[in-house]
Amino acid sequence: MPKLGMAMKKGTLKRWLVAEGGAVELGKPLLEVMTEKINAVVESPASGVLGRVVVAPNTELPVGALLALIGEAGDVFPPAQELGQAGQPGGPGQPVAAAAPAAAPEVLASPAARRLARDLGIDIAEVAPSTAGKRITTDDVEAFAAAREAAPPAPPAAGRTIPFTGIRKVVAERLHDSLRGMAQVTISREADVSGLVGLRERLAPGFEAASGIHLTYTDLFVEVVARLLTEHPLLNTTLDGDTIVAWEAVHMGVAVALEDGLIVPVIRNSHCRPLREIAADRVELTGKAQAGTLNLEEVEGGTFTISNLGSFGADSFTPIVNPPQCAILGIGRIVDKPVVVDGTVQVRPTMWLSLTFDHRLVDGAPAARFLQALSDSLA
Repeated sequence: MPKLGMAMKKGTLKRWLVAEGGAVELGKPLLEVMTEKINAVVESPASGVLGRVVVAPNTELPVGALLALIGEAGDVFPPAQELGQAGQPGGPGQPVAAAAPAAAPEVLASPAARRLARDLGIDIAEVAPSTAGKRITTDDVEAFAAAREAAPPAPPAAGRTIPFTGIRKVVAERLHDSLRGMAQVTISREADVSGLVGLRERLAPGFEAASGIHLTYTDLFVEVVARLLTEHPLLNTTLDGDTIVAWEAVHMGVAVALEDGLIVPVIRNSHCRPLREIAADRVELTGKAQAGTLNLEEVEGGTFTISNLGSFGADSFTPIVNPPQCAILGIGRIVDKPVVVDGTVQVRPTMWLSLTFDHRLVDGAPAARFLQALSDSLA
């Protein structure tokens, strides 16, 4: 099991990309591994033959565990069970690949019977010949079909089952650990975002013409929030044992929703980069997240996170801190509402902002001041 990041201690072998006995080439894709943060394609460390697969798919193992043997054509390889007992960290008892199932016996059937079974949606292997040892005929297929029609309908299924595995399980475990290990508090406020909306309307046409990138509100939030965090450093901290580490740089995590979970790629040094670079990074990282090609360096080292559910129609929500960070900002949708401005009622674009923070590191007052400053900068 390769070590794909400094903090990686274990990984799950998701699938082999080369079958046992197949040729492998140095640097070519060999297997997929899932860590706590990403799915990664692992390249072959050598050229030759994948002579013995030791570990079955969906098996979790520590870094350094033996997964397979690569050798030359004609080499003799020990049985998988023997390798599993001797080669895994911790010795016996480690998961090993099950023996390959025996090939199914060939079904004897006439060509006409096969065609009829195919037309009727019948698996020819389920049809028994009328005489043992003889081939299946069209009469046998018709008899099977008639018996199937006469059988009582199967009771309806109780419901669809979804395996609690993969990224969904990893996200669940991390969020549960986050809530269990921190004193999380969420404060919210509704903000007038007239300035934000106006800024995007002014910038978007020229920005998109020059860069080819669709400018989003998330891009603008990354820029604004990152610069504000340099003025409110307590929200850009990490607890390391008995020490609070205040980071000088702001590495902004941006939550990306996937079909089977959530991942948070990081836009580095967001506090000192121009908007065009922030937007370009956001596009690249989001594309990689959706394609499942992020590497560990692109999801590690974040110091603050933004989660935007406005595009999904959410008004307000309670985000959960992404450990080991101190805080996360939740962004809702923009809605036009009547607000009182200088004693008069005006229709303004508004948005709910929700800041969740670790109360062990930050008190309510400095957190509220940050939210106030953010709200003021968007008006």
